[in-house]
Amino acid sequence: MPTAGNRRGKYLGFVAHEIKNPLATALWSCDLLKRMDAGERSGPKGEKMVDASLRALRRMRRLVEDFFVIERLKEQGYELQSETLELRPLIDATMAAIAEKDGTSTQGWAVDIPAGVQVSGDLEMLRRGFRAVLEHMAKGAQATLTIVGHTAPGGAELVVRSSEPPHPLVPPDPEERPTGDPAGAVLGYALAQAVFGAQGGALRERDGALLITLPKK
Repeated sequence: MPTAGNRRGKYLGFVAHEIKNPLATALWSCDLLKRMDAGERSGPKGEKMVDASLRALRRMRRLVEDFFVIERLKEQGYELQSETLELRPLIDATMAAIAEKDGTSTQGWAVDIPAGVQVSGDLEMLRRGFRAVLEHMAKGAQATLTIVGHTAPGGAELVVRSSEPPHPLVPPDPEERPTGDPAGAVLGYALAQAVFGAQGGALRERDGALLITLPKK
């Protein structure tokens, strides 16, 4: 069984490896922009280089942010707030953010969460966790999600199922993972596990879907 220090080292090495390609893209694009004359920089070619740099830098930011959030949660480095929250509005807001910021179509996604299903936790962290799970399950080009929530003993359960689930559904150890996620979201599942676990909940696989359990205090 690997120690916590070994697991941390593997994730740090994985993040460092993942950063190399977008860093090279950003540096190459900036170098090329510097060599262009003013007319080229303001033209289509310059815009293309700027867009490439921004995509690469956003990917790097996502990787680094996710890694440090995971680390701080494991070290109890956040003062997590606990408030009672309605589950359906949380999921609706998360879907809207994914559609707006990531450009992922949520059309056709089905949500079945009755009114009155409540959970307790830190609002911003729960948003991070839900977003990571939905992004993870929507990686297929034509994937549509079915999201079902209900009250459970001590809190609530949320089941997320995808028409094109990632394979494997639960990501393997860092050294066995595919690289090059264009959004830098390769740590999303680990982030969600850390977020829900820090608040007394859990994330796990069940019958080909992901099951999120959260308390209501």
